[in-house]
Amino acid sequence: MPLRATTPLVVLLLASPALLCQSAPSSPTETSSTQVAAASPHGATPAANPATPGDTPPASSVSSIVPAKESSALSRVLFYYPAARDTVEKEVHAVPSTDAARLDRLRAAFRTAGCDGSRMNEAPVTDKHGAAGSDLICTWPGEEGTGTVVIAAHYEHGGKGQGAIAGWSGAALLPFLYKAIQGQPRRHTYIFLEAWKSEGAATWIKSLSRDEKHRIRAMIDLDALGLGITRYFTTFSPFEDPVLGSSHLQIELIWAAIDDGLTQAPLETSPHRWLSVDATDPFRALMIPTIVIHSVPPESDRLPGSAADIAAAVDGDAYFKSYHLMCTFLASLDRVATKLSQDDPAWSLGTKAGDRPDDGNPRVTFRDIGGVKKVH
Repeated sequence: MPLRATTPLVVLLLASPALLCQSAPSSPTETSSTQVAAASPHGATPAANPATPGDTPPASSVSSIVPAKESSALSRVLFYYPAARDTVEKEVHAVPSTDAARLDRLRAAFRTAGCDGSRMNEAPVTDKHGAAGSDLICTWPGEEGTGTVVIAAHYEHGGKGQGAIAGWSGAALLPFLYKAIQGQPRRHTYIFLEAWKSEGAATWIKSLSRDEKHRIRAMIDLDALGLGITRYFTTFSPFEDPVLGSSHLQIELIWAAIDDGLTQAPLETSPHRWLSVDATDPFRALMIPTIVIHSVPPESDRLPGSAADIAAAVDGDAYFKSYHLMCTFLASLDRVATKLSQDDPAWSLGTKAGDRPDDGNPRVTFRDIGGVKKVH
């Protein structure tokens, strides 16, 4: 991932419907020192004290977007840093051929995104055949005691092709998301886990203390992106009832799609036919809310891991849209992660009041996604 001289700031805030169609820059010429505002009914409260002086946007970044008379609205604003579209596409299409090369690329990408020193850790992993590999873990600190959100992907090469879809498409996105969440101090600690093979996630979670496991509010697994619209799944067995928080993760993803200005809602689609590495399994065993984010339609379920799984199979436009949605999803999740396991009426979609767990009085919606409609 090349160095980016300037990082723009996307702001999602309450505004009139006329502003709701603005979005992040989609080309290098649009990505400049000028911050981009995208209106949203979603809100987030910036923390009073930044983690470090360099971790938050300068005051001028906010004032250039929000007039002084609207400063009170800052308490209901989401911030995140987007990457330029061509940078994101270039990274996913440049697929390293070996696990060592992939780990080197990811390590460098995370350092470019600001993960270094004590924030970056590696841990040895041994697979079932005795082969050795490593997990790469990057942490963005939040407020002490609030909880942790884990975003995971597996990076190893597998299958007959390049493994561009299966594995690399999710792994390549994590450093960009690590940069994105730095748009404002976070309530929750975000942990980005680049897992090696199926043993990677299990090895990492076994290394945690009981209290550390208990503080995990949600786990998001990214895999097989760039084949079309964003899709999701949570239940992996007909004998398994998903925890309440997993259902709420689905709802929050739909809200994020609305906030991101998408006209097509993410679709619930089972990954059973193609998913070779289920990083959610050790988390679900601990009753932690999980969700798999992918983009594999039923008609393409044999592509991941096949000989056709090459860089050219990744649709850059679809991949960038999934990336942008994940930025919004992670930023909005910071507000509601502590409420995921609560049986709150605010989680009911399509209610008359249109309430949300993070905002009791959202503005009227400007579109209807998948039967979800917000009204006054």
